[in-house]
Amino acid sequence: MRPTMASALAGLCLTLGALYAPVQAADASPATPDAGTAAAPAPERQPAPKGGKPGALREHLTLLKQALPPNAIEGPGSAGDGGFLQRAYPDTDIPLARIEAARTAAKAVGGRNFPSGKGRPGTFVSVGPADALYPRTPFRSSSSYVPNDYLAAGRTVALAIDPNCAPGQCRLWAAPAGGGIWRTKNALSGQPNWQYLSGPFGINAVGAITLDPNDPSGNTLWVGTGEANSCGSGCIAGVGLYKSTDGGDSWTGPYGSAAFNARGVGAIAVKKGDPSTLYAASVRAGRGVSAVGTAGVVTLVPGAPQWGLYKSTDGGQTWTFLHNGAATAAECTALTLLAQAGNGSTCSPRGVRQVELDPVDPDVVYASSFSRGVWRSADGGATWVQIKPSLNAGNASTRAMLAVNRLPNGSTRLYVAEGNVGSPSARLFRTDDARAAAPVFSMLTSSNPADPGYGSYNYCTGQCWYDNFVVSPAGHPDVVYLGGSYSYGETGNISNGRGVVLSTDGGVSFTDMTMDGTDPVNPNGLHPDQHALVVHPANPMQFFEAGDGGIVRSSGLFSNVSSWCDNRPLSGDRLTRCRQLLSRVPERLESMNKGLRTLQFQSLSVSPHNVNLVQGGTQDNGTWQSSGNPTRWINTMVGDGGQSGFDVGEPAFRFHTYFDASPDVNFSHGDMADWNWIGDPIYGHANTQFYVPIISDPKVSKTMFAGTGRTVYRTKTWGMGTMSLAEFRRQCNEWTGVFQVVCGDWVPVGPVWLTAGNANDRAGGAMAAIRRTASDTGTAWAATTTGRLFLSRNVDAEPASAVAWTRLDTLSSADPNRFVSGIHVDPANPNRAWVSYSGFSASTPATPGHVFEVVYNPDAGTATWTDRSFDLGDIPITDVARDDVTGDLYAASDFGVFRLAAGTSSWTVAAPGMPHVEVASLTIIPSARKMYVATHGLGAWLLNLP
Repeated sequence: MRPTMASALAGLCLTLGALYAPVQAADASPATPDAGTAAAPAPERQPAPKGGKPGALREHLTLLKQALPPNAIEGPGSAGDGGFLQRAYPDTDIPLARIEAARTAAKAVGGRNFPSGKGRPGTFVSVGPADALYPRTPFRSSSSYVPNDYLAAGRTVALAIDPNCAPGQCRLWAAPAGGGIWRTKNALSGQPNWQYLSGPFGINAVGAITLDPNDPSGNTLWVGTGEANSCGSGCIAGVGLYKSTDGGDSWTGPYGSAAFNARGVGAIAVKKGDPSTLYAASVRAGRGVSAVGTAGVVTLVPGAPQWGLYKSTDGGQTWTFLHNGAATAAECTALTLLAQAGNGSTCSPRGVRQVELDPVDPDVVYASSFSRGVWRSADGGATWVQIKPSLNAGNASTRAMLAVNRLPNGSTRLYVAEGNVGSPSARLFRTDDARAAAPVFSMLTSSNPADPGYGSYNYCTGQCWYDNFVVSPAGHPDVVYLGGSYSYGETGNISNGRGVVLSTDGGVSFTDMTMDGTDPVNPNGLHPDQHALVVHPANPMQFFEAGDGGIVRSSGLFSNVSSWCDNRPLSGDRLTRCRQLLSRVPERLESMNKGLRTLQFQSLSVSPHNVNLVQGGTQDNGTWQSSGNPTRWINTMVGDGGQSGFDVGEPAFRFHTYFDASPDVNFSHGDMADWNWIGDPIYGHANTQFYVPIISDPKVSKTMFAGTGRTVYRTKTWGMGTMSLAEFRRQCNEWTGVFQVVCGDWVPVGPVWLTAGNANDRAGGAMAAIRRTASDTGTAWAATTTGRLFLSRNVDAEPASAVAWTRLDTLSSADPNRFVSGIHVDPANPNRAWVSYSGFSASTPATPGHVFEVVYNPDAGTATWTDRSFDLGDIPITDVARDDVTGDLYAASDFGVFRLAAGTSSWTVAAPGMPHVEVASLTIIPSARKMYVATHGLGAWLLNLP
């Protein structure tokens, strides 16, 4: 988790931008020793305060949380569940047939010719960032321990390395979340040259990369689509497997659509000696991305295949279901059982996360399932026995990861790294005879710093369902890498964070790989939250690590920096353990992210003073700013990045949000030190979107609007109220604020909550979109996740209770009862707007249309809804924008951007040049002839309009 206020409270923990975590201010008391072989676990560590005065902001927001209704802030998965429901609404599930229909419709749109004439489109170009720089700054730490500059990329979930890796020619393949497959041929030295390979894929969400061990050239590659992490951070479902026999230059597939469509493939194993025999593990995965929400799964997706372990004996042509956390396949074949998997069913509620083949006998198969432990088949998957129960079978997020290796005596060693949300804490297990009738597992973890097993204690904190791996390089059974999430409170104290730890004694003790030995104050470090690791085939001490910040390479050499512990506030066992953990750290860690344009943008905002000045919030990587350089963007704030914006009257002003209603404002061009919290009145409202809709007024300086689970809120002072800027900074600064006052002066605009009302009349949900027009000072449009649409002509009125809203959807029989994903207001007529809808026309009740032109007649009190979807098909639309110069409409989708040229009735792809990628939002500046596109996994794109 990142150490931002929202993470500290909500624990949604998909936000990972705090590359440089705060440190403890004083020595902590020793943990209570575990009972038995290890301990009764010590209390789970919570993220450290954000910096500045330790605890100030965290204590302030803890008090806020205590005043909220129960369950106002939900735990892990709530964001994902909400995103799925956005796409499903008004139904509670998404049948596979609707997903397939959308794909078919998108292909049809893509096959149409571009219209000619004045609106002829140009070409999309990537505007990066190729160099996404986290600058070194003391505001990411509460002491002098400040890790170095770091070039970032988007969340990367899988890696594969060429078995023939050698200096000057070493291929490394990487799978960024939502960003497809990338390859470099020079992974060992300098900055790699990355090449994007997965243009032919039906989707760029990838969960697994596996090299066929039967091909000594390393050219045969299998890729599983659909991200298999359990998360609310855009873990998008896939379409099956793809295969390459030339290292990724070309592909065939998808294979196994009948088994893996609408699921996430997290692991693939190819049988050594038999390249036609493959195993693939699948889990639930999500659908749908929007600017205010993310994807996830809560139900079954009727018509989709059951999740679990599958086998092919004909090279991927056909697949047979084998296992899903139960003794027999028959126990898990009924979807009704799967629906109740968390309530007594023997089957896994999320699926099989990993599959490994025994290094001695490839007919022995090991599989780990969410909350169902570790299973083994001795006959190629025909029969199964559980060899290790789950740490917590009642917790659907409990995730076990596996590593197998051959011991010199011919036995098989099996490592199991497992954890979940809450208790018991994450820990490491090992058996040295995994093929025995009843393998005996030893727990190697201890919560007591006096014990060597402390190195693996709680290694993935409370989010093992999201970031968790264990790796033991072939031929080196005593070498084991363990990765998860930062132990934030330890960074610069008893450890360097223990994001990745290394053991060379079979997991008995570990040393910390998270920071290198270049400098005791400004070392190079790993980004928080780890997903995958591979080693140099000829050197198990050189690793390549993938996490939420992209990819990092170690030098393969080590430094003993145990003396650094002597300058930390430690004593006794904690000082001894620190010295041991730092006795072997990487000599050097280097970012490999230069050229990887894979950040996951939620939205992009453009300065009204400079059309080349762009901000964007990203999932897991904070908020970024560019001054028109398509290569270099600078991180201006850590954490999870949602919406961002500028001010029409003050060029130095910026705002950004984390998740929930959590806005900060800045008066110094985005300088890290000057972010100030204004969220007190709106934070934590029930049902609020994961990223709230929030805007600056396009005409009136200092005025902002935000939408929560209740209604629309307004501030006319940038949230400062009556405080002077100096006093505001003293009270509410993110890093140094004293928080003795309410920070933020948001007030609800209008006499009623816009989400309330008759239960049968689209009530509930949350505000999903807010738009103001620059043609006057009073017109605003707003919409909810349940399809309510409102218009106000006096949104600037005083007092705020005098603001009046007219509900428009009740004036129509044509408007869909679905999630409103975007609004574009006509600058020439503030009573007219174009509105986009997510979800499916085939929902119950069926209501066609995804893009509508809505015109309100205030004199008659009527509204007309004209469906502009035409031949678009049943494709959920994630945002809408209009070129007010030409009249062309643009619509964002899971498949890219579409365009309806003015005066036509046929949608086409907006322009060539951009791969099939999920698009969260569009930002258009007609007067500058520019449209910016925020993608989920391939960075930011620009279309220069004709």
